[in-house]
Amino acid sequence: MRTSGHIIVSAGIGLFTYAVYGEVGPALTSFLVGTLIDLDHIVDYLYAHGKKWDWKKVNGAHHEHHSGKLYVPLHSYELLLLFFLLTLSPDLTPWRVGISLSVLAHFLCDQFFNPGRKFSTYFLISRIIHKFDAEKVLKHPKKAVVQILTK
Repeated sequence: MRTSGHIIVSAGIGLFTYAVYGEVGPALTSFLVGTLIDLDHIVDYLYAHGKKWDWKKVNGAHHEHHSGKLYVPLHSYELLLLFFLLTLSPDLTPWRVGISLSVLAHFLCDQFFNPGRKFSTYFLISRIIHKFDAEKVLKHPKKAVVQILTK
């Protein structure tokens, strides 16, 4: 999913969080987390293209097709579960609910709008087991995707 889509979805969750709990902090944080979680794509960009910043390549995404690796360390159901468990205190409920919903929506939107992703793609343990190999983590072999992108 494109950044604009994540902004819209995260804004909706932020508004929902504010409507339910009436607290600005958790609402704003859920919006920011749902949008800025994509900053972990920088890891993949740097691995694929090096330190030279090229906005066209950044915006084009699909860095895993250039490097053969898919890292995105924050795109992880395990980290979402860990966050949820670490924030079980009733005082943290607005934060836990808002941020968890925002991250979950981000992952689900990515899976729905990026059909080349398996459900297991968003499990860090799966990516580790497969040594972050994009061909094993994605639905489509790397070569087929590169052919589609270069048409």
